[in-house]
Amino acid sequence: NIDILILDIVMPRISGLDLLKMFREDSHYDNMPIIMLTSLNDSSSYAQCYELGAYDFITKPINGLEFKARMKVAIEAKLNSNKLQRLVAVTQEQNDELKEMNARLTEAEFQIVQSEKMAAVGQLAAGLAHEINNPMSFVSSNFEFLKKHFLKLSDFLHDMDKRLRLAYDSQNTSREYVYVAIMELVEQYEQLNINYALHELDSILADSEDGIMRVTKIINSLRVFTRSSKDDEKSSFDLLDLIHQVFLISKNEIKYYANVDINIPDDIIIYCNGVQIAQVFVNILVNAAHAIKSQHREEMGTILISANKSGHNVVIHFQDDGPGIPKENLNKVFEPFFTTKEIGKGTGLGLSISYDIIVNKHNGSIDVKSEEGKGTVFTIILPMVST
Repeated sequence: NIDILILDIVMPRISGLDLLKMFREDSHYDNMPIIMLTSLNDSSSYAQCYELGAYDFITKPINGLEFKARMKVAIEAKLNSNKLQRLVAVTQEQNDELKEMNARLTEAEFQIVQSEKMAAVGQLAAGLAHEINNPMSFVSSNFEFLKKHFLKLSDFLHDMDKRLRLAYDSQNTSREYVYVAIMELVEQYEQLNINYALHELDSILADSEDGIMRVTKIINSLRVFTRSSKDDEKSSFDLLDLIHQVFLISKNEIKYYANVDINIPDDIIIYCNGVQIAQVFVNILVNAAHAIKSQHREEMGTILISANKSGHNVVIHFQDDGPGIPKENLNKVFEPFFTTKEIGKGTGLGLSISYDIIVNKHNGSIDVKSEEGKGTVFTIILPMVST
């Protein structure tokens, strides 16, 4: 372990310059000060030494006072270099720990968002089951109807084929025999009510297709909402279409308490993470419906969703005529775990997560204005183009 090296430029077996070069090519000696001794008064030699990494020069003959001063400076430089190396190592270790902690925090944040999303899905589950069961019930009924009459038609066609073959193979092929066979088939056709089934076929298929499409839309909307958003990937979304999908999956939680009016132009395209923004919209809509529900009023409440363009941004308003938010709570609604709901009815994370999604993940803004007894307005500003 060499702390400081003093080399004479002129030595009998090897040049001091060659030895200087050898040491500087070995990374182990990167921080070791190398002082060159020389009796030469040649500026080109000095320049070459500095280029090769010399720390300092001492000329011969050596002056004791100068030698002590230069060595003192070199020793201090070496000590400072060692301190710096230790600081760099500690800093790197702390930086690695911070990176690991940040990764754990990011994962924890993701899990919290996912948990809140799944809690919302659980809250909507009964309503979604109802919205899916209704169309599937009449689709199932329609298929039972089709199955029943298809079997009748199959039996009829089989019997008709049998009778016609018998008439064709029979020696008695008189007109009277054929007429009797045909009349029996007509009577059987009417008894089986096949004409009615054929008449209803178009409407049954149309109704079944409509029911399947309704279920498909609900499932697709639910997939958009529940899909993992870990990568924070953004793309272009039609705002009106996204609002309709959000309303579709939260409809059953809202429709008994409030009418929803949507006033959004059909040409607004927002640049966002659709999964995350859907989570925000669902949270605000369901909160509005629950607030109206808490009033136990006889008449239906109203939730108005509107939007307008503003430069490269879109301004979205969610306005309800519910009970409003007390003034002392307005500045707390976006705080984690703040809730006015009963224990077990809410986590208090929904609006906090919504704030993080809008402000931190989308460079947007979210604001709330409310007056007790008159309702609440949430205003969200999002970019319409990539930023």
